This record gives sequence, C-alpha cells and structure tokens, in this order.
Amino acid sequence: MQAIKEMLINWNITRGEREKLQHTYIAVALVGLVIAGLVGLLNDNLSSMIVQVCLIALGVFLCNVVVWALLYSLVITRLPRKINGGTKK
Repeated sequence: MQAIKEMLINWNITRGEREKLQHTYIAVALVGLVIAGLVGLLNDNLSSMIVQVCLIALGVFLCNVVVWALLYSLVITRLPRKINGGTKK
C-alpha cells in the first residue's frame, strides 16, 4: 500500500495537469471496460451503456491528443521564451 502511495505522489509531482487529465481519461475507459465486462454477465443493456461511456472517454482522449499536439506544434513552439527577465525567440 505504501508503494502505491509513493508511486502516486511521484506521479503527481512529475506530471503536468494535461498529462494527468489524459491519464485519467485512459484509466476511466479501461476500468469502465472491465466493469462493463463483469456487468455484462448479469445485465447486457447496462453493460452496453457502460461501454458507450467508455467509448466517449476514449473519444475525448483522442480529441485532446490531437488538439494539444496541434496547439504545441503550431502555437507554443513559436512563442518567445522568457530568459532572465528578457525575451528570446
């Protein structure tokens, strides 16, 4: 249990907000698919609704990946960086 706590603290320190959000979308989708599989043994309709929610989470994840890649490549890399109070391109 302590190892998991330390791993999560390290993950929280080393990752940015965008990466945490992306990891959360993937985790929700994967855990949801496992839950949908287990629920599918008892209730097929509920299982298919859970799978739809997981597919929406995966879709949001993919949209975020594309938007952040475009934003980084087209905007962020062209912004001037501040170095020691001045600006440098």
